Amino acid sequence: MATRLETPRLVLRTYETRDVEPWIAMFSDPEVTRFIGPSSQALPRTAETFRAQMAMRLELEEELGYAMWAVERKSTGEFIGQCGLRPAAKMDPSAGSEIDLGYHFNRACWGQGYATEAVVGTLAHGLGTVGLARVMAVVEPENIGSWRVMEKAGMRREGSASYYGMIDLKKYVAERNWWQRPVDTAQA
Repeated sequence: MATRLETPRLVLRTYETRDVEPWIAMFSDPEVTRFIGPSSQALPRTAETFRAQMAMRLELEEELGYAMWAVERKSTGEFIGQCGLRPAAKMDPSAGSEIDLGYHFNRACWGQGYATEAVVGTLAHGLGTVGLARVMAVVEPENIGSWRVMEKAGMRREGSASYYGMIDLKKYVAERNWWQRPVDTAQA
């Protein structure tokens, strides 16, 4: 089952083998990986790692209807990042049944509203189409750009949390019973 979600400027889609080089390039940028947890930092950025990640994501998508997806510009087809959902317990067993939203974008794409647009599309799919009751996301307090994305996407702050080997993270949530697509990001 391949996923293809469209927003005004983006396509979020199932990862493909053609994404290996741009994925490695993105995760080889120390600014992109600066706020990734210690367990992810240890992963080598190789074609083998990509294939293992892709296989895991395809399995999740088939089983649950969501995963981490490649994000490309609709106008050019260029890979610019990733955004999606995953059971948090896959990375941190103490997370219980939480569903984690995550995203990473090439540095050249920062500050253009792509992350917010992708997050809104992902939340609409997860809380709507898939029928999840709740989605959470965590961020280091110093990662101001990332927590602003969560706020612009309509997520609400739910205090602090410790996940993925990191402590005192800001935790944001979106719940099906109250989340609405933000009007100002509909045409982002």
